[in-house]
Parts: sequence; C-alpha cells; structure tokens
Amino acid sequence: MEPIAYELCEEANIECYKVGNEQQEVLLVDNYLKGAVALKERAVRVNEFARADSFYPGVRMQVPPEYTLALVKNVGFFMERFFHLEVRQIKKAVSTFSIITTRQHDLDLLQRIPHFDSPSRQGLAFVHYLQSVPGMGTSLYRHKPTNFEYVDEQRYSSYTEKIQERFPTEDTYPEGYINGSTDQFEEIASFDAVFNRLLMYRGTSLHCGKIGKDYNFDPSPATGRLTITSFFEFT
Repeated sequence: MEPIAYELCEEANIECYKVGNEQQEVLLVDNYLKGAVALKERAVRVNEFARADSFYPGVRMQVPPEYTLALVKNVGFFMERFFHLEVRQIKKAVSTFSIITTRQHDLDLLQRIPHFDSPSRQGLAFVHYLQSVPGMGTSLYRHKPTNFEYVDEQRYSSYTEKIQERFPTEDTYPEGYINGSTDQFEEIASFDAVFNRLLMYRGTSLHCGKIGKDYNFDPSPATGRLTITSFFEFT
C-alpha cells in the first residue's frame, strides 16, 4: 500500500475571504491535498465508522494523525497571518472522517439551525470535502434578531436567550436541516462541496452544512457525503 501524500498540491488555489457585516474570515483551498484520492480510498477500505458521540449528526472515524500535522505545515502560514493565531500555541487538534447520516426528523434543535463550535475566538474549524455533492456544502449565517454573525463569550448569553425564546419547545423547532435564509437566519456566504476543497473558519462563526432536500443520507464512504472535519484550539 502506497503511503498517503499529505503535502499541499502544486496546483492548489488558495483564497482568503472576509464575509458578512462582521467580516468573518474564511480560507478556501481548492485542489488542497496531493493524497486526497488515497485518503478517501483508506476511508472506504477501513470503513469503521460509528455514531458520533458529539453534536455531529452522523458517523465518524479517526483520521491518521499525519493528516492533522500536515494541516499545520500546509496552511499554518494562514493561521498566523490571516487568523492571527500562533501555531506554537496550538493546545489541541482533532480530525475525523465524517458522514452526515441523521435524518431530518431525528435532529436536535441545534442541528436544525446554524451553530458555533466554541465561544472561544481561539479556535479554528476545517472541512475537507472528499466527495463532490451538487447543491451541498457549508454556509455561514447572520442571526437576524441580534445581527450576530459569530458568538463568543461576551455574546453567548444573549444569543442563547434569543434562541430559547424563539424555539421554547420541540413543536416550535424548524423542520429539518437549514438550507438558505429563513425568518431567523440570513445566509451570508455559501461554499459548495467540491472534491479536495478545504474550508477553514473560526469556530465562533455561525455556520451549518448545506444539506439538500434530496440528500439520501448514504452512509458509504465511497458514495456518501464524506468529509474530514478538524478542530484546533489555541491558548
């Protein structure tokens, strides 16, 4: 078995965006990883996915640790220069293969609306697409009642109070996955699921996966919505 090449592709295209009124940083890399095909083949071959024990609405499987280390080597420059976070201050980094498999009627409230990964500004989230899926991807949002496009420690209480006020009981929850603007949330940026595309954004940014109405919840890493999701915490 050939080793997986975790280096950045020579033809990688890197773009930096600041989106919305609050100028939330997003890094987009197309043709990200040299070994993307081999990495997907590993997921298909091993296929030890299990129900996530976290917020994620689907199944997950561990990624080789070399993958996470390579993120620092490949895009660490942008962590420092664009997001202003020092790679020497990384205190935790986790990456997992991920496939969304939870159907609409089984979702909790916070899986039906945009979410933030942590109220700490010292965190980054990554999505690496290993399958092109038309009409799907990742979007960033603004919460209309507060105009928040991110939620940090200072905003956490007022944001959660507004959410609980609007959705006090299960019968008030919105239906299924959010996919575009609603009465409560405005989509401010959208990025399609394209094979070997990497997204990086702050964990405080309000975001959600784009899950189309025709999504079939395919659990197979060969044909389903396979991604690698990563989270970095900095001191």
